[in-house]
Amino acid sequence: MTIPDSFIDLIAQVESGGRLTVIGDKHLAAKAYGILQIRQPCLDDFNRWNGTNHSAKDMLGNKELSYTVFRGYMRIYATEARLGHQPTYEDMARIWNGGPRGYMKTSTVGYAEKLRKVALAADFKLV
Repeated sequence: MTIPDSFIDLIAQVESGGRLTVIGDKHLAAKAYGILQIRQPCLDDFNRWNGTNHSAKDMLGNKELSYTVFRGYMRIYATEARLGHQPTYEDMARIWNGGPRGYMKTSTVGYAEKLRKVALAADFKLV
């Protein structure tokens, strides 16, 4: 599945309100950086699979790299082989929020609901 920028834009609205230089989760050792609030554990997976060496701080102000990381993370974890079905936008959102098994976690249901509201306001069809 090709992931359109317009979908990742919705994730960015939920994560940071679309702001490029946000630092979140300041109470955690692994803070979240940038428009998609990317933390180092996510990048560790991305780096391992892509032979790169990005740090979470690299995401600050870098929308293009952040979107590349999102797509790469989905290529790793939002696959039909892993999920047992064709990944949906909701699956991807819940994986982004809850990690590789996020699509199964009840803790990510609220995140998916936030995404549905943002998608509705943006007239984006999640199905």
